[in-house]
Amino acid sequence: MKWFSNEESIVKPEDFAPKDMGFVKLGIILFVKRVYEWMKAATPNIALEREESIVGAKRFFATENGLAVFHAYFGAPATASLAEALIAAGIKRLIIFGEAGSISPEINVGEILVPTFAIREEGTSYHYLPPGFEAKPSNNLLRKIKLLLSKKDIQYKVGGVWTTDAPFRETMGKVLTYSEKGILAVEMECSALFCLSNYRGINSAALLVITDTLWEGIWKPAFKEQKVIDTEKKMSEILMTHWNHLL
Repeated sequence: MKWFSNEESIVKPEDFAPKDMGFVKLGIILFVKRVYEWMKAATPNIALEREESIVGAKRFFATENGLAVFHAYFGAPATASLAEALIAAGIKRLIIFGEAGSISPEINVGEILVPTFAIREEGTSYHYLPPGFEAKPSNNLLRKIKLLLSKKDIQYKVGGVWTTDAPFRETMGKVLTYSEKGILAVEMECSALFCLSNYRGINSAALLVITDTLWEGIWKPAFKEQKVIDTEKKMSEILMTHWNHLL
């Protein structure tokens, strides 16, 4: 079955778009409560704040000078639904600030990964681009993220991610296959956002913190380890303070 089509949708994102976000210049989509709370605590000038008011998001706040932070439900469909509503509201730049599991010894727990492409092993992206298209972030926004990290002396790695819809089907065979192709981590949203953004003509990128590992053949969660917490908190503060460098 062919999923991709340029035909106009019956249900339109404009019907779900917030009407009071025309001033927002950049949206950051995240999935972890503590990260949302750190980012909220780092800004004194909140202009808007609501809960359960946008499709795909649990809550959000927006600053007076044009940054909006969304605590989203995880997974490609929720992220895409949220992104569609935000794009319809006029937001032209979206960044995922998320978490990922390492599938390669090349990247470790607590390190930062800036994805340069994503394997499309989810269903959402195929409604936005045909199978032959690679899921990639916007070059301009990718460059600005790397430049900001370098200016702040933040170590990071670049490479591919594997976006999946099925976290309980992350097999060793896939880990080996993808890691041999230079893919560093697995997550659940990037390829969908990248393809949607390409289709809608807006800029998107991602910044991920490694929170667990799979490459040894066993799952080693490290979500509560101090190095993960420290990295996420530091990046929360940097993004809140210097987000305008990404415009």
